[in-house]
Amino acid sequence: MGIEEEIKLLSPDFTKRTLQAAKEAHNETEFRTKVARYIEEFAEKVKLTIPIREEYTLINGRADAVYNRLIIEYENPGTLKEKNSYRVNQHAITQVKDYAQALVRRERHKPERLAGVVLDGYHFIFVRFKAGIWQEDNPLRVEASSTEHFLKLLASLSTELALIPENLIRDFGENSFISRKVVSTFYRSLTETQNPKAKTLFEQWSLLFSEVCDYEKASKIKIESFARNFGITEERIDPFRFFFSLHSYYVTFIKLLTLQIVHYYTVSKSDADLKQAATFDKENLKSYFQEIEKGAIFKLLGLANFLEGDFFIWYLDLWEEKIYEALKSLLSKLADYSLLTLDVDPDIQPVTSSKNFINNLCPRS
Repeated sequence: MGIEEEIKLLSPDFTKRTLQAAKEAHNETEFRTKVARYIEEFAEKVKLTIPIREEYTLINGRADAVYNRLIIEYENPGTLKEKNSYRVNQHAITQVKDYAQALVRRERHKPERLAGVVLDGYHFIFVRFKAGIWQEDNPLRVEASSTEHFLKLLASLSTELALIPENLIRDFGENSFISRKVVSTFYRSLTETQNPKAKTLFEQWSLLFSEVCDYEKASKIKIESFARNFGITEERIDPFRFFFSLHSYYVTFIKLLTLQIVHYYTVSKSDADLKQAATFDKENLKSYFQEIEKGAIFKLLGLANFLEGDFFIWYLDLWEEKIYEALKSLLSKLADYSLLTLDVDPDIQPVTSSKNFINNLCPRS
C-alpha cells in the first residue's frame, strides 16, 4: 500500500481525534500537545521520520511547531472564523507568513518549498508562497478531506533537510547515530583485520601522523571517554587506530557531500545519485564506493583528477556486512538533505558560513 492510500485510510480517525481534542482542551497548549502526539503516531504508522522543532525561536518570534518545512500555528480551539477577513484569522495568517520568511532566511530555503497551516481544531487555514506572493486559502472545516490534505502536506515536506551547519553537526557530528555506527565499525574492522593492504595503509598513515605530533605522548593518550561518543566501548583503545577510523569516517563523509553538491550543479552522467545508491545491495554499493575512491564518478561529472586514491580507501579491502550497513546508513541520511539551500544566497553558503562548523563536526580530544 502506498503512502497516499495509507493517508486516506488514516484521515477519518485523525479528524475524529482532532475534533475531540479541540472539544476537551482547555487552552491552546493542551490542544497542541494532543495533536502533536497524533502527528507522531501518524508518522510511526506510515513509517516516516519527521523532524520536529517545537516552539522554534526565529528572529521575529517563536513558531509553535516546525516539521522540517511545514509550520503549524495553533490557536485556541474554536478561535478561527469562517472567513479570513476577521482580525483573528488575519493575525494567525500573518504570524505564519512571518515565521516562514524567517525560516527562509535562517535555513536558506526557497519560499516555494515551505508551507504553513493554522489550526484551531475546527478549521484549517493553508498558507503557501506561489507565483511570487503569499497565498492563504479560505478556512476549511476539519473533516476527512481537509485532514487528508494536511497529512499529505506533512508527509511531502518531511524529507530533505536544509544543508546548514546545525543540521549536519546534529546528524553527522560527535555522538550522532551515524558517527557512532560508522566509526565503531571502522575501528573494530581495522583492529581485527589481517589484510596486508589495509594494515600497510594504516601503518603509512601512522608514520605521517607521528611526524605532526609527539608519538610518545600520542600513544599514551587516554581517549576512552572521547571514543565512547563514537560508539567504541573497549576498556583499552589504541589512539592511532581510533583517530585513523575517525579520520576515515570524516573523509568519506566529505567525499559523499562533495559528490552530492557536484551532482546538483552538473548534468549528471553517472549511474546513480546518493538516493539511488542508498538502495544498492552489498556488492553494488561496494562497486559504487570503488568508483568514488578512484575518482571515476567525479570524472563523469566533469572533475578530472579530483580523487586518485588515498590512505582512507582501506575499508574496501575489508568490505563485509557491517561496513556495508554502516556506509548505507551514512548515504541514506545524507541523501535526505536538500541542495536547494545552496542556491538561495550565493554570497553566504550555508555550510561555510559558520566558522565553528569544521571544529564542531570534527572535534578534537
